[in-house]
Amino acid sequence: MKKIFFFTFAIFYFPSFAPAQTSAKYFEYVNQAKNAFDKKEYKKSADFYSNAFQQNSSKAFVEDRYNAAVAWTLAVNNDSAFTQLLKVVTLYDFTNYNQVLEDKNFLTLHADKRWKEVTDKIAQNIAKSDSKLNSGLVILLDSVYRNYYSNRLAEISIKNEFGAGSPQFNEVRKKIKQNDSINLAIVTKTIDQYGWLGKDVVGFTGSNALAVIIQNANMQSQEKYLPLVIKAFEEQKIDAYYFANIEDKIFLRQGKQQLYGTTIVTIGNRNFVAPIDDVENIDKRRTQIGLKPINQYLANYGIKWDINNYKKDLLLLEKEKIEY
Repeated sequence: MKKIFFFTFAIFYFPSFAPAQTSAKYFEYVNQAKNAFDKKEYKKSADFYSNAFQQNSSKAFVEDRYNAAVAWTLAVNNDSAFTQLLKVVTLYDFTNYNQVLEDKNFLTLHADKRWKEVTDKIAQNIAKSDSKLNSGLVILLDSVYRNYYSNRLAEISIKNEFGAGSPQFNEVRKKIKQNDSINLAIVTKTIDQYGWLGKDVVGFTGSNALAVIIQNANMQSQEKYLPLVIKAFEEQKIDAYYFANIEDKIFLRQGKQQLYGTTIVTIGNRNFVAPIDDVENIDKRRTQIGLKPINQYLANYGIKWDINNYKKDLLLLEKEKIEY
């Protein structure tokens, strides 16, 4: 029987939004991809994964890229399968050699010359990680990352099945709040003891776990760790988006305006850009830290960037008295 590989969750900002400010639509597409796979609609599943990645500025969770590779393989599209597999082993410092080698879904790929490229890269990752990674922290932060991610997927699934006002949805929101509190305690203890750790010490997933939890933390925690976030960005230990979003959120919570336009507000069925300081120079600031232009970023949220419409929308946001 064909089987998709779902990573085992031991238990990845915004209210219902990875890597980076992952939109709710991303999680919806991933759920649709998994449902399609269960029905053996592999091409449809793979397309849903592609939609999810496109929705999220080509950023994705490693689990989803891996499962997309499986779906493309079973849909007999080896080119797309290798595209995802090579991203898994290149972007995420993937080191689970046995998992890939023993995954029966990939048997048809073994004869392709690109298979050796995949396995060689994993071997390089293993050699690089053996001497540097803190295995204990890798496991701990990996658990935090997967807990965040699995809870958000569960939230979307429950919302779609029972509705946002249902007892089931309220229960899952309660669970998320409790788990986020636990995850924040783990992350802050780690940072207090070791400082801000990059992927060279805790791996790609572990490093992102620090960022995503602080990105979703309370204002007090965000302000406390902002100096470390800034330093981590300067030392290339944190993605530019996480740095920008954490700083934007702090500014908004302080009653100021965001600098990079990363924070989006949803009212009803519409998405709005939270207030931006010196909006005319937004792209200049984004480019300086390595972010894509604002129009490309906002397209992920169904927003067509128009500075005049943005200024009109500010009046609505002021009336709503949004709390960030």
